Amino acid sequence: MRERDGMGAGGPRVEAGAEFAQVAVDVTAEGTDKLFTYLVPRSLAGRLQPGQWVRVPFGHQRMVGLYVGPAERAPEGVALKEIAGLLPEIPPIPAPLVQLARWTADRYLSTFPAALRLLLPPEARRQEVRTLTITSYRLNVDDVEALVEQLGRRAPRQAELLTYMARVGGEAERAQVLADLGESIAGPIKVALEKGWLVAGRVARRRDPFAGEQVIPTPPPVLTPEQQQALDSIRQELIAPPGFRQPVLIHGVTGSGKTELYLRAIAMVREMGRNAICLVPEISLTPQMIQRFRARFGGEVAVLHSALSAGEKFDEWQRIRRGEVSIVVGARSAVFAPFENVGLIIIDEEHEQSYKQESPPPAYHAREVAAERARLEGALLVLGSATPALESFHLARTGVYRLVSLDHRVDDRPMPRVTLVDMREELRAGNRSIFSRALVEALDQTLAAREQAILFLNRRGYNTFILCRTCGEAIQCVSCAVAMTYHLGDDHLACHYCDHTAPVPTVCPKCGSKAIRHLGAGTERVEEELRRLYPGARVARMDVDTTRRKGSHAAILKRFASREVDVLVGTQMITKGLDFPDVTLVGVVLADTSLNLPDFRAAERTFQLVTQVAGRAGRGERPGRVIVQTYQPDHASLLAAAEHDYHRFFAEEVKFREQLDYPPFAHMIHLVLSGEEEAAVIETARAVHQMLVSGGFSGQILGPAPAPLAKLRGRYRHHLVLKGTDIGTMTAEVRAAFAAGRGTWRKSRSVTLSVDVDPMSIL
Repeated sequence: MRERDGMGAGGPRVEAGAEFAQVAVDVTAEGTDKLFTYLVPRSLAGRLQPGQWVRVPFGHQRMVGLYVGPAERAPEGVALKEIAGLLPEIPPIPAPLVQLARWTADRYLSTFPAALRLLLPPEARRQEVRTLTITSYRLNVDDVEALVEQLGRRAPRQAELLTYMARVGGEAERAQVLADLGESIAGPIKVALEKGWLVAGRVARRRDPFAGEQVIPTPPPVLTPEQQQALDSIRQELIAPPGFRQPVLIHGVTGSGKTELYLRAIAMVREMGRNAICLVPEISLTPQMIQRFRARFGGEVAVLHSALSAGEKFDEWQRIRRGEVSIVVGARSAVFAPFENVGLIIIDEEHEQSYKQESPPPAYHAREVAAERARLEGALLVLGSATPALESFHLARTGVYRLVSLDHRVDDRPMPRVTLVDMREELRAGNRSIFSRALVEALDQTLAAREQAILFLNRRGYNTFILCRTCGEAIQCVSCAVAMTYHLGDDHLACHYCDHTAPVPTVCPKCGSKAIRHLGAGTERVEEELRRLYPGARVARMDVDTTRRKGSHAAILKRFASREVDVLVGTQMITKGLDFPDVTLVGVVLADTSLNLPDFRAAERTFQLVTQVAGRAGRGERPGRVIVQTYQPDHASLLAAAEHDYHRFFAEEVKFREQLDYPPFAHMIHLVLSGEEEAAVIETARAVHQMLVSGGFSGQILGPAPAPLAKLRGRYRHHLVLKGTDIGTMTAEVRAAFAAGRGTWRKSRSVTLSVDVDPMSIL
């Protein structure tokens, strides 16, 4: 980062012996990816510590900034501005996290301020510290008389306040200060707090996300020999010297007891006096995981995820920072939890795409950030999945990760039997229903036996598109180059990318024909068809449309767990983390939805989805079965999923990746240019390509070309894909090329650039 002045021509006169500070200011404007130099006021001289939050003048505003460290000298010919004061209500950031933010910015081609924002909940950045009530004040000045004399006539009320605090012995109740000096003293008190002359005593009112919930403590179960062997491997890495700890990848089939290993490993690291972070893909969808952690560790557990209210999230963040807990369970952002002394980081279902941040930047992957944080803090990284990401399994195969295998379910329960149903044969036999004959028969038997079923379809809505049978035109979103989805409940069309809605047309907008036909099926239609076939069955649907309200995920799953629901219909949110012993049937209504996407991860994602949802069946005493409906029953990923054979899938897929230089054999950087004027987008994309070539980018440059989703939210999209073997070299060369270009590549102010390093998708 380059060092700059504190944004402004005016400022206090710099005296001999003055201190200067480097501050990262919380702004996102172009050209602000710098450390700004400020003058340290006399009241803070010698008291600033790296990681403290300060308030600074920036332009005509006061902004939040992070004190990074001292500056040796002031920039020549610049009138510096002075730090306005500390923000004592926002706890300092531990030094390793500041280093992690720097690494994240470099690794993902982001700005340092953008990476710093990952370290704080938004409520802290906005200073909405509503959890604490100020009850008292304490004087924090070494020489009160000198400071009072300095304030003199310039700030008489501040001088009066400090004189009063000294007279009463340096401490006073808030109510007494206001009573003795009057309500108007509130302004000087605020200034004194910002300057650090006073320290506030506060009483917390915690907003508890677990309020009203009762958890019964549960003792650890007896481990299977396979689990014990895996735990011994984890213990060996935990007790190894920090520089010699090897990350552990637990490859365990669904139901093999990976969560119990996480709990045992956390207990070990707590005995060592260190803290633990456990990441789960979507914590709001997996209340069972939180319950198991709290049942084992009680009040030592804090949670961080997007389903919490703003107040709950901030209060949990404060508990973590104050050291009131030793375990954090959370979604991807919890990798930045403000812990000190982290000894263990666990990533459950490490293959999940939700661990990748898409926007706002930086577009980080929690798995990579966790690996770097573990390295910085001397912690052990443990990854777990029944279907590891190809990159992770490749690292295990090449010795970078320590591979631990769990090949059997707990109590040797059998894996569910999987049947692939060819839907082409169903059509030939005259069955035009969305349910095959095999699935209907299985549902009949399951409901008759009073068992439960899960039906999975990764499309929400009723019909997936509406087609004109005369001209073949699908009704598309006016802002996106995608077909709109029909929703029966509200009788409207909706775009699942920009949320635009429209009435259902009675005639084709292109040719005027009335031959409009509804095609395809979504979860809404599956639910309706189930209710028609089984009027006595209790059916629930779990997708984005039914889970918009806070707590709705947990409410649906609670009804399912208490046997108030017979059949649960849902999208991919029901494929992970669910452990219901009475589920004996899983139906995949259409396995092809993700298989034919124009993306190199399509086969991997399909294998993972089918394998994971199949693993929800047969986790209790009764065996499970899975019906997978598909139009491509001979596809390698489906055949491997039907056999629960990850090694077979990996062997086939890794050959394809190696031939085409895709991950794990290469790194990628995805550059997307978007704008409202297509010509400007095309011109800018070409300019970026030329800039990279001129800048000497040493890797492969694919494009520019229209993105697969060529228009989204009213903006045209063109993209470039960069490939190379060394991600450090690639990011350095891209940074250098853009720095040399100095913005000349931008042909229109309306065109924006998004950067995704090692993308999960290039759609």
